[in-house]
Amino acid sequence: MESNALRQLFEQKGALIKGHFFRLSGRHTDWYVQCARLFEDSATGEAVGKELAARSAQYQPDAILAAAIGGLLPGYEVARALNKPLFYCEKRDGALILRRGFTITPGMKVLLVEDEVSTGQSVREMMEIVRALGGSVVGIACLVDKSGGDIPSHVPLCALVTLKAEHYQADACPMCQQGLPLQNLR
Repeated sequence: MESNALRQLFEQKGALIKGHFFRLSGRHTDWYVQCARLFEDSATGEAVGKELAARSAQYQPDAILAAAIGGLLPGYEVARALNKPLFYCEKRDGALILRRGFTITPGMKVLLVEDEVSTGQSVREMMEIVRALGGSVVGIACLVDKSGGDIPSHVPLCALVTLKAEHYQADACPMCQQGLPLQNLR
């Protein structure tokens, strides 16, 4: 699927909305990204998962590792398309951990899958888990890269949609200064 068609699909499904939005952090942003909307329709979820799998198959992973909650559905669809096991991390006491009997073995090649990447914090946490267990991260695959391609990493990043989301303190927001209405989407 071509990049423009993917972006149109994401916008059509409500996964990408341009505007003026309030974030839980209190900051304002110009993009609202909600990848879960892609999975309301199972055919769309399967299609974007297959596309992400096709683009990241070159990394030849042994397993897929996703972060709960946002990475679960894209991770599942990528794992299914590549016929690989899916493991996932969960937050406990503010940090991602691997539980539920999932095991990364020494030498295992792992593809990290996320719904969206912005600062790369969850990706860095998952990389640490994989390294600590003796595996290696061969790539990162995400539906939306909100950093504009600026996520620092020593492994390749594959995204279906890349954009640069701007974030502002409320008192320094240019959209507020222009009088644009603030939307609070959840």
